[in-house]
Parts: sequence; structure tokens; C-alpha cells
Amino acid sequence: MAAKRDYYEILGVQKGASLDDIKKAYRGLALQHHPDRVPHEKKKEAEERFKEISEAYAVLSDSEKRALYDQHGHAGIDQRYAYEDIFKGADFGSIFGDLRDSGFGGGIFEQIFGDLGFDISGERSGRRGYTRARRGRDLQIEVDISLEEAYSGVEKTITVPRYEPCSTCGGQGAKPGSKKTTCTQCRGQGQVVMSSGFFQIRQTCPKCRGEGFTIGQLCTVCGG
Repeated sequence: MAAKRDYYEILGVQKGASLDDIKKAYRGLALQHHPDRVPHEKKKEAEERFKEISEAYAVLSDSEKRALYDQHGHAGIDQRYAYEDIFKGADFGSIFGDLRDSGFGGGIFEQIFGDLGFDISGERSGRRGYTRARRGRDLQIEVDISLEEAYSGVEKTITVPRYEPCSTCGGQGAKPGSKKTTCTQCRGQGQVVMSSGFFQIRQTCPKCRGEGFTIGQLCTVCGG
């Protein structure tokens, strides 16, 4: 596994850079490496670069995380924060508003980081049983057409698989009549704190998997 690059180097700023300098650098790099600006074959590379600069910005724009990084480097950040917690509280809203004004999709943060459950405010969008709607990923489907169809145009019917709420439990995951109870390990927070030497590490609760609650009996139709 390759060593992480220095956050200041990633953003191209000096170690003593002001918050405004950091925001300005990130805004420029976010626009430069926005996946909508590159050919399809380079989109994956652009997304990885976008993640890298977003992680650097999330740390350096937060005074507490930045102080920890300045003192202990990546080891300090990795031991104190779970990956998803690095982005918590970071101001992405104004940055991605600028991207929308520039004609690029402002939903890119949700597209790339959506699996972590974040919106552009840097806050968790799904915890304790409620989920904030976010734009789904783009779908690509290959369809074979003839040369004649390519020349004259054609309409074809395609089948797209999708998930729908379970008709038995209504998407709750619990067997009808079974109740959800607050997780006793994390006390409904969805995260637990583990001590490691001088550091405290926040990680997703292993008992409730970050939901903040447990289900007495899982739905027998969808399996929870």
C-alpha cells in the first residue's frame, strides 16, 4: 500500500497557510479534477484524485484535525478518526455551490462519498433509522445496435434492476411485531470510542453497524 501524501503538498499550500488559502486551493483543485471534466476512461482516476484532495481539505480546514495532523501526521488522524469521520463538519457546501455555478454537477460529493452516508455539509445523512435522499450513481448499459440503426436512429427497451422497500417490513428490516431497541453498546450513537495509547479512535459500532439501534427479529422475507 502506497504511503499517503502530505496534505499540504496535495493542496499545494504552505504549512502556515490560512483557512482562506486552503479553501481557495481546494476550490481550484476540485474544479480542475472534477470527474465531469474528464473523458470516461479517466473518470475513475479523477474520482480517486478528488477523494484525495477532499480528504486533505477536510483535515486542514478543521482547526482540531489540523493541529493533530501537524503534530502527529497521518498516524494521528488515522488513530483518532474513522475514515468517514474525517469529513464530518467540513464546509463543502459553499465549494460545491461554486461548482454548480461553473456548470458542473454539484452532487459529485454525494456520488463519490455517498456510500459513507454524507451530504455536502459533511454530516452523516443516515443514522438512527432515517435517511436523507441523495442522487444515485449514474448507470451505464451496453446495447448492441446494427449499422443501419446507428445511422437512422432506434428506440430499444431495456430492463434496469432496482431495489424497492420490502412489502412485508416496509423497508424497516424488522419482522412485523418485532421492535427496534436502542443499541446497548453505542447507546444509539452509531459509533464507539476505542482507546489506543494516547489516542481515542472512533469507529462504527460493530453491534448495530452504525444504525444506533438493534432489531429483535429480522424480517423473514428480506433478511433485514
